[in-house]
Amino acid sequence: MNHDPARDIVLAAALPAAFEAACLVRCAFAQGRPAALIEFDRGDAAGRLTSLLTRLGVAAAHEVQTGGGRRRYDLQRVHVPEMQRAGTGRMMAAAWRQGRQALLGNETLGASSPRHAQRVTLAHAAWRAALLAGGRRKRGDLMSVRLGDPEMAAVLVRAARLLDVATEVSQRPGCLMVAVPAGVLSAA
Repeated sequence: MNHDPARDIVLAAALPAAFEAACLVRCAFAQGRPAALIEFDRGDAAGRLTSLLTRLGVAAAHEVQTGGGRRRYDLQRVHVPEMQRAGTGRMMAAAWRQGRQALLGNETLGASSPRHAQRVTLAHAAWRAALLAGGRRKRGDLMSVRLGDPEMAAVLVRAARLLDVATEVSQRPGCLMVAVPAGVLSAA
């Protein structure tokens, strides 16, 4: 495997944004889709992904497609230009691996460690993405997100733990529900 230190330095500086973008895509059940088109049912999720990718140098575009007959709906799409698809896919895959490893690693870090600060930043990014793109539900005093990806669920549980937030995980047909107390974490 080739290792390019210059690329790691750029990725390290961009890791929070790239990791959040990767989390948005994973929460949208789009892991198997080509990087050309990512679809959301919420405009704020598509807008956030477009903003993150633009910040990372990708010429992403957000478009709204309206459909339905009597029951109208808007489908939010984020397009990545063909010439940037492969690079964007590699960047987001690397960011996912690095962010996941940072969050799920069992290495003990001091509270003042820069790596601990990065973990906390990544934890916030993961939850921000999940609350925007996951199937968000509020029931009583719990806010939950519906996920089809068990790895994303594990990242969210660990992220909540790093943020001192209790979680509950339950399995539903075809998905996992990760719940936290309502109002503790926000998508902002």
